[in-house]
Amino acid sequence: MKGEVIIPVAPTSQNEIENIGMKNRVKNSLRNRFEYFVNEYGTYTAAVILSGFLTLITFCLIALLLFAACRQNQAGTSSGEVIPAATETVHVAHYIRPEIPQMMTDPQQRAAYYVKHYWDGYSLADTAFIRGDDTEQLFSDFISALEYVNPEESSTALKRMMFRMEEDSTAYSRFCFLSEKYLYEPNSPMRNEEYFIPVLEQMIDSKRLTEYEKIRPADQLEQAHKNRPGMTATDFSYVTPGGKTAKLSQLKSDYILLFFYDPDCTSCQEFERVFSEMPFFLDIQEKGILRVLAIYPDEDENEWLLKSSKMPQGWIVGWNKQGDIRSKTLYEIRATPTLFLLDKQKKVILKDATMDQIIRHLAMSQQGQ
Repeated sequence: MKGEVIIPVAPTSQNEIENIGMKNRVKNSLRNRFEYFVNEYGTYTAAVILSGFLTLITFCLIALLLFAACRQNQAGTSSGEVIPAATETVHVAHYIRPEIPQMMTDPQQRAAYYVKHYWDGYSLADTAFIRGDDTEQLFSDFISALEYVNPEESSTALKRMMFRMEEDSTAYSRFCFLSEKYLYEPNSPMRNEEYFIPVLEQMIDSKRLTEYEKIRPADQLEQAHKNRPGMTATDFSYVTPGGKTAKLSQLKSDYILLFFYDPDCTSCQEFERVFSEMPFFLDIQEKGILRVLAIYPDEDENEWLLKSSKMPQGWIVGWNKQGDIRSKTLYEIRATPTLFLLDKQKKVILKDATMDQIIRHLAMSQQGQ
């Protein structure tokens, strides 16, 4: 209303009066300090500093808000709150084991289906997974599963594996390495030349490998085809410590154990000790069922002759004086001892066998007699 005079209302209490006085003092103090700051450093500098201070306060407030939001999200999750689909982590399946059809009930057929499709669900998208321990474990399990199928099915499954890995250079290189490590290296408990052969055959035909890279698998395949189970063992001559010359083909026995060794080989000495202390092994030697032919295939005649007397009693100890076992690779001896078990026709029963395989076969052959 025009002409009306507004009379300010005075504080009604002592506390209100004190609060108003305090606010005025704070304002005056801030004003005085700001004026002093402007006079001391200049208007521009003061403005820049004030702007930076306000920006810092803004960032601090944003950080506090984000922290509070994260705490609230964690609390919601722990209490059973469902995370929206947009924020869920996508899980990538690196390997899916084959599902055997329920209608397939025959154990042999189920095993054959399993090894044939074992690698169908293997992902080639993750290089780290291909090179990792999980892939090596899958490979080991696959080799173990091959024991339950016949040789033709195992060969098909191994080639199928290599064809699958050929789609990716990293995977192919990795599986070539694993195949040699598990199936070929002499110290591998899973070494199996019959499994390694189809892998080598596929490598030689592979477009992933150059002609130079195929030289090694081609040589390995050539050696693998020598003295295979069922083949007649390659004949060779040897000299005994007494100077007598003889041949493998001249030996007569139901079984012949070829024992390629080195006089300084500690593993050879351990094998010799175990065989010479095993009652069953000694018994079949005394009965003439088994003869052991221990052959030194290398060049140090003096070393061989010096230590030949330490070989187990009853063994035929010989030196391949002609050196053709090595020079012509009549037998591939990648480590000592290397063991072959032959029948009376000198046909190979076990090639590059373990001690357990030798004893198991001999024991089973004597059970029915």
